[in-house]
Amino acid sequence: MRLQVPENKRRESTLKGIVMARRNAGINTTFRLSRLVAGVGVESVFPLYSPNIKEIKVLDRKKVRRAKLYYLRDRMNALKK
Repeated sequence: MRLQVPENKRRESTLKGIVMARRNAGINTTFRLSRLVAGVGVESVFPLYSPNIKEIKVLDRKKVRRAKLYYLRDRMNALKK
């Protein structure tokens, strides 16, 4: 995901992680991205239709049986790809 930093409009940051949850509410849809920063798991919530999000690219897609993947918080090996 490429995200434009609100403090500095010219800088873009690239984030790579696992989407753990998605909350549907029309234009207010948000998703929770879990990633590793310096070996520590960090979760961030982003609005899906934000003008600051420049690109979202799906790198891998898996079949899951539940909508919220909060059980991956304990399994940090899944994030170390």
